[in-house]
Amino acid sequence: MTTIERCDIDGNELWRLSEGLGAHAEEPQDGEVVETALKGRFRFAAETETEDGLRRPQLGALHAILAYRSTEEHEPITVVMPTGTGKTETMLAAYCHSPAKTLVVVPSDALRTQIAEKFVTLGVLPRVHAVVGDFLCPAVLVLKSGLQAMDQVQQVLARSNVVVATAQVLNACSDEARSYLAQSCQRLFVDEAHHLGARTWRQVVELFGGREVVQFTATPYREDGRHLGGRIAYAYPLRLAQAHGYFARINYRSVIDLADLDRAVATAAVEQLRADVEAGLDHLLMARVRSVERAKEIIKLYEELGSEFAPIRIDTGMAESTRSRHRDRLFKRESRIMVCVNMLGEGFDLSALKIAAIHDPQKSLAVTLQFVGRFTRVGNESLGEASAFVPLQVAGVDERLRKLYGEDADWNEIIRDLTAHGVGQEKDRTDFELAFGSVPPRSRHAQHPSEDEHRHLPVHQATELEPREHLRPVRGPVADDPHRNQ
Repeated sequence: MTTIERCDIDGNELWRLSEGLGAHAEEPQDGEVVETALKGRFRFAAETETEDGLRRPQLGALHAILAYRSTEEHEPITVVMPTGTGKTETMLAAYCHSPAKTLVVVPSDALRTQIAEKFVTLGVLPRVHAVVGDFLCPAVLVLKSGLQAMDQVQQVLARSNVVVATAQVLNACSDEARSYLAQSCQRLFVDEAHHLGARTWRQVVELFGGREVVQFTATPYREDGRHLGGRIAYAYPLRLAQAHGYFARINYRSVIDLADLDRAVATAAVEQLRADVEAGLDHLLMARVRSVERAKEIIKLYEELGSEFAPIRIDTGMAESTRSRHRDRLFKRESRIMVCVNMLGEGFDLSALKIAAIHDPQKSLAVTLQFVGRFTRVGNESLGEASAFVPLQVAGVDERLRKLYGEDADWNEIIRDLTAHGVGQEKDRTDFELAFGSVPPRSRHAQHPSEDEHRHLPVHQATELEPREHLRPVRGPVADDPHRNQ
């Protein structure tokens, strides 16, 4: 049994494990005491056919991070791991191997809570014997409001080993407090890094100039379509995640109905849920729409077609307390159908999500791949294969998504190929930049237009180098002058 004690400190929370493996004594331990107790307790325990342990992608990513540490590079690195391969446990392993005060930046409140719970218990590491002996779990500061006074920052940092915060909360700190917080941490982990906009990413990363910065993501390109930043140090291929059973199969069905496409999608999805539940599978259905207004419209369809599953809405059109209550109903299986706008937010880790009813398909490849990943997590024997229902009439998407939304598309193959292509493009871009040598981040960023300026610049995105057949080399007196270099 594990028990987490939460102590309120001026609107922020200090978490420590009070019961379970690695629990603290009755009084919270000093941060340095915890680090000392954890040093030397990590083991490279590899998963085998008969014993639990760290998975192949986790060990590979960990070794890449350790190699990065050994070279004392000053540029951030990126670790790419498909959904379901264990990014968070990799982060924990990287911390436990060399305990030091760490700042973890996450994109949402939900993920902040999830990551904090993982760090304060060390997740599965004790259970799989990756952490052994008489150790202490880290004390975690969950930053919920901006820090202002220096004495406030010093008080919370003295008692914590890991700080978990959103970029928004960091920006709410005073300049002095934010700078002191960053200078007090030896490393920065950025989770779900593709969510950070260019300006926010620079602001956070520049606080850690000359220190370790590792960003974790399943998709190495940002939602705004621009470069994620940082060298890709490790990328576990999706084809291997599929082959080794970390990434569940997903069955795609395009839906055609000229009379009422929404009703056709909802009917097919509810029928699939009903069949799965009758077969003893613990599945949930998520219906994705583009707006709160659409959510209010579509929920009525599901209340009509699947009333026995108690459909609910989860979107920003309702109070946070209502959203939290609805999420609890899903966890307790009081409801099995949810209608949401876009996605539920990073950090909604629920492997029972196995049926996707995509009423309004995304038109961004990065967001689409993130969404699909929600349904491909591998669980226990009560979970089967995932299913996705998409209206065939999808307009305004690029050729890559057109393949994905095709009538007879095999999502398992197409998603694998699209992901590999995206990772390859980002690697090529990073290698190209590094070929010019080390340029200080500030000078490089100073030459870039701001985000506001980018909105007004014409952007051309090509998937490959485009030939210019109408152009030919021009010979001239300068290029051909044999005396030019004399």
